Amino acid sequence: MERKVMILVLCMAATAAYAQTDGAGTATSPADSLRMDSIIHALPEVMVKGERPVVKVEGSKLTYDMPQLLKKEGAENVYDALKLIPGVADDNGSLTLAGYAFNVLINGKHYQMDAAQLNALLKSLPVSRLKHAEVMYTTPARYEVRGASINLDIASDSSQPDGWQGEFTGAWNQEHEAMWSERGAFLYHHNKLDIDFNYEHDHGKSYRTTDETSLHALDDGTTHDIVTDEAQRSRDHEHLWRMGLDYAFTENHRLSLSYTGNYNTEHAREDVTGNVMAANAYRTRKTMHDVMLDYQLPTGTKVNVEYTYYNTPSTQQLTSTLPTGELHFDTDEHQRINRWKFHLGQEHSLAGGWGLNYGVRYSLTNDHSWQTFTSTGDNTAAHPADSYSRQNEDIVNIYAGTNGKIGEKLDFEASLAAEYYHSPVWHQWNVYPTLSLTYMPNSSHMLQLNFSSDKKFPDYWTLQSFTTYSNGGYNEVVGTPGLKPSSDYQTQLVYVLHNKYQFVAWFNYTDDYFVQTPYQRHDRLTVQYKYLNFDYSQQWGLQASVPQRFGNWLDSRLSVLGVWMKEKCSAFYDIPFNRDIAWVMASLRNNFTLVPDHLYLNLDGMIRSKAHQAIYDLPASGNVDIGLKYIFWKKRATLHVFCNDIFETSGIDPVIHYGNQNMKMDFSCYRQVGVSLVYRFGGYKDKSKEVDTSRFKQ
Repeated sequence: MERKVMILVLCMAATAAYAQTDGAGTATSPADSLRMDSIIHALPEVMVKGERPVVKVEGSKLTYDMPQLLKKEGAENVYDALKLIPGVADDNGSLTLAGYAFNVLINGKHYQMDAAQLNALLKSLPVSRLKHAEVMYTTPARYEVRGASINLDIASDSSQPDGWQGEFTGAWNQEHEAMWSERGAFLYHHNKLDIDFNYEHDHGKSYRTTDETSLHALDDGTTHDIVTDEAQRSRDHEHLWRMGLDYAFTENHRLSLSYTGNYNTEHAREDVTGNVMAANAYRTRKTMHDVMLDYQLPTGTKVNVEYTYYNTPSTQQLTSTLPTGELHFDTDEHQRINRWKFHLGQEHSLAGGWGLNYGVRYSLTNDHSWQTFTSTGDNTAAHPADSYSRQNEDIVNIYAGTNGKIGEKLDFEASLAAEYYHSPVWHQWNVYPTLSLTYMPNSSHMLQLNFSSDKKFPDYWTLQSFTTYSNGGYNEVVGTPGLKPSSDYQTQLVYVLHNKYQFVAWFNYTDDYFVQTPYQRHDRLTVQYKYLNFDYSQQWGLQASVPQRFGNWLDSRLSVLGVWMKEKCSAFYDIPFNRDIAWVMASLRNNFTLVPDHLYLNLDGMIRSKAHQAIYDLPASGNVDIGLKYIFWKKRATLHVFCNDIFETSGIDPVIHYGNQNMKMDFSCYRQVGVSLVYRFGGYKDKSKEVDTSRFKQ
């Protein structure tokens, strides 16, 4: 590992050295339930192209010119485009902003999603219609979300000619196994009417291994060496489609109706050797239907109604020989969710450029879940009993906010939301204030102070008393019915210099912080993965992003992040902990122009120091990526070829040596190569929406 990290450092250093010379050499001027919740934080990334600034300040928003940002990048979908925004990174399959999860909005509408659903939808959307991305480190209450957000500005079609437009995309990528993707997106525009349709099919195989070594001590005084080698093969098919209709009576009088559907099947087989001998087969089917009606009146009134149906049946067939006995059973697990959401809001434009907004939201969710076990042989080791749950969740939110200018140089935005949450476990009122102050003494300097608060509720499945087995039954993933929601408080100080250099300092405190953490039980040979509430988690952080252009052939940017973090849990089984650590991360992104307007080369590298999460110790890691983008056929076609994680160093293999816990996990890590081809006709520019499945079982 040390050798690989050294290779990464040398590659980045060589790239940086080359970037500081001209052509003559002259120096110039300056991811499943067992996957741990990642603590690795994002890097701010800023790219400056030509004389035109990529970012500008608009009130409390940092607005990025996405076509300019994407001009030389190999981003054929919105997911790839988001990773180019300063502070955004792909963290083990989840997008983060300045180290934290953020909300995605489409034209001001919120559709919060978990990592799996969000990634699938964002990867299905082309970037051709994406015009601006508005970054809000603190989101006002009128947007329905709290914390940080990125609002994607999808351009209006009123300026487009009547008729059909479309886009076709084909993609292949391979890690250990190959995955394929085909997508077709179509748009019809006529006068005041827009009709769009989008369909994507993703399919292929995957392969991964996990080697686990466990020194397991029991209450009877015995100590057991458990060594397992797990290989998992899976086959996936996912279908994603959207149909939408928009009718603009006038500029501020619009009716929108959309339907989004998702169907996914996965077949996986897990074979385990070592101290545990097992064959474990999984089958999962996910179905989602979402219908949304949105009506905007010229008076500033907005009405929104949304219904979501989500169904996830799954089965598990386990045959295992453990040191404690044998397990032979089939598991039938089911989660079915019905959810209604209603929103009525009003916005007013007041004198002096000030604005006033207020409204009410209501959501009702029904979660119907069960899990049953059927023995298929002689079970000499214990397995859990059947479980059944049916519960409702109600949320009422009332909000009000205002925004405007104080003098010529200070922008002010504040809001206050009062929310009542009701479930079989929790009944409580919460108040969420937000504040954003933006000071611009001149066009070259921007200073922004943000404060926000939030409450994070557990995913629905984590509140169930269900048990899922892996690693041949030696590992158990269990729910926590009494898990508390966490309360989060954040403040950031953002400084932007010359519309391109970005510096951020922040502090975050989370009360009742929860995260999934493994624990070697003492009463039996089992490693249990469970969400638990900590006392708190807090972080101090500094990040800097410095772009630099070298002639017309190279755009480069260096990003550096430093974090001090502390986690405390006084009731973590029998080993309370109070741990803190400081860690750093650095990335260098380089974009070479080989043929202007046609051919571009990307070479990127990242390294980060060791860190920790709960009782995990996480080693240093990093990666080097390379990509080539070719634009041709009168700019209607784009070919992208890439290789990510060239040296296979991005994997994080956690180690636990804390108290009486001793474990080491080694996850497989493969480089990824791929190619994609995009063809557009009729000047196509996509439009889309996302659906809230953030707390559904994944």
